[in-house]
Amino acid sequence: MSWISKLESQGQITVALTHYNQAMTQIHTEQSFVEIARLLFNAMNKIQNEWVSTQTVFFDGDGKAFQTMIGEALSSMDSSCFISSEEVSTLVYFEPLIMDHKVLTKNQYNPNQELKPELVRKAGRLHHKLLNAFKTYNSERTDENTKRVIKRISELLYVVRSNIAHGEKTPYGPDLNKRERDEHVCKGVVPVQLLLLDVLLDSPQKKLVVYGTLAPGNANNQVLSDLHGTWEHCKINGILSESGGYPFFEWIPSALSIDAQLFVSDDLPAHWDRLDHFEGPEYIRTLIPASKNDGMCIANVYEINRL
Repeated sequence: MSWISKLESQGQITVALTHYNQAMTQIHTEQSFVEIARLLFNAMNKIQNEWVSTQTVFFDGDGKAFQTMIGEALSSMDSSCFISSEEVSTLVYFEPLIMDHKVLTKNQYNPNQELKPELVRKAGRLHHKLLNAFKTYNSERTDENTKRVIKRISELLYVVRSNIAHGEKTPYGPDLNKRERDEHVCKGVVPVQLLLLDVLLDSPQKKLVVYGTLAPGNANNQVLSDLHGTWEHCKINGILSESGGYPFFEWIPSALSIDAQLFVSDDLPAHWDRLDHFEGPEYIRTLIPASKNDGMCIANVYEINRL
């Protein structure tokens, strides 16, 4: 049972999902990767706040809580799948090395001059540690080496999170190239954020809430009938309407609950493109919380598309 299922209320998870859904909309409309990463970090921050509230230990700083949360989340699954993913490999071997902007600022770097090699090494130290940890892991896949890679990934993500929060101001004038650097880095970071969010939210990409014709016994259930999975009753908050003979759902956290069906299947991730095409542009797929007999879960749902 995941930590999310034990939550007594939706709390900050609702805010986290709002940030996540906004980020996904921006991905589909090909917006700035910096803004997408910022929204996903906002989502992770809200999840972190909720996660910390369930812990009995004190964390010495926000960064430590972030690292511990990711480490514990990944320890509950097959970490090797995450570490061996193409998304993580792209981040590890990302060039040039991702530098810590705080280190650059502390050393009073001049954006109008080429950085000294020593400062580049110092600012890129955490990325270099991740690279070394990854190489060691690939040569000897022990639990200790696995934990070290996960720790280094969380450290580097926290650096990126801090970097994009900083502006372009320096004592020597604006760093006009910072946004371009941040955009380049975030393009490699966003896919890893999405992987981690799926882990933190207990695999929502394997869950679909159905409130209309896709449900068992209804007209379009054959679209899902070839997928192996389980169905169970759930409740979701929102408004259900109808147009042209089809039901439309709109997620509103403060609205009354609606009866629905939850489909859980390991096959779903490979079929989202097909299902998106089937539902058409009138619907948009988002993540929402759903209530089950054994607690809350996070799942995909097809909402009315008001864009």
